[in-house]
Amino acid sequence: MPHPEAERWNEKYQQESEFWLQLEPRQLLTSFIHHIPKRGRALDAACGVGINALYLAKHGLNVFGIDISEYALRLANRRAKKMALSIELVVADLSHPWLPREFFDVITNFHFLERTTIPVYRQALTPGGLFFFDTFTRVSDTINPPEYYLSPGELMDWFHDYEILHYAEKPVVSSKTHGERGAAQIVARKPSLNQT
Repeated sequence: MPHPEAERWNEKYQQESEFWLQLEPRQLLTSFIHHIPKRGRALDAACGVGINALYLAKHGLNVFGIDISEYALRLANRRAKKMALSIELVVADLSHPWLPREFFDVITNFHFLERTTIPVYRQALTPGGLFFFDTFTRVSDTINPPEYYLSPGELMDWFHDYEILHYAEKPVVSSKTHGERGAAQIVARKPSLNQT
């Protein structure tokens, strides 16, 4: 039986594919691209149609994209072929994550929150590797469902022992579908083995 979240996202990507395919790579990633290594492995978690995954591949990384939506990954694969870029794509539920230890030099996580992934990301990042995270924060106790929103300061708490290259929390403009909320973003480097 298909996962209900997979069905929901497959339907969303089918109905809104034009919108998703027009998106640009996240500004947080493009602003700090000069910090990424020239070679290495990258993970784009909850990668959707692969906008950020393909951007990383274009910059020389071997990229793995994970998403629960098979339909989104088909769109990503089609786009990769058009751009003559190679990315590895995996359909997976990130609520039960497993990643190899110290395998990725870069990990990105944009507009997706599953707290069980955080310790898995931390152990999967190589020493000196970069972590990019940007998602929504809760600004009131009435926001629903609360598990999809960070608490203020929560992201910094998770990575307080990393070298912080960038950190910001800011309000997000309300829309018809989303009320008052904020956003938190971080670019953090895992300590190298020779650091004390």
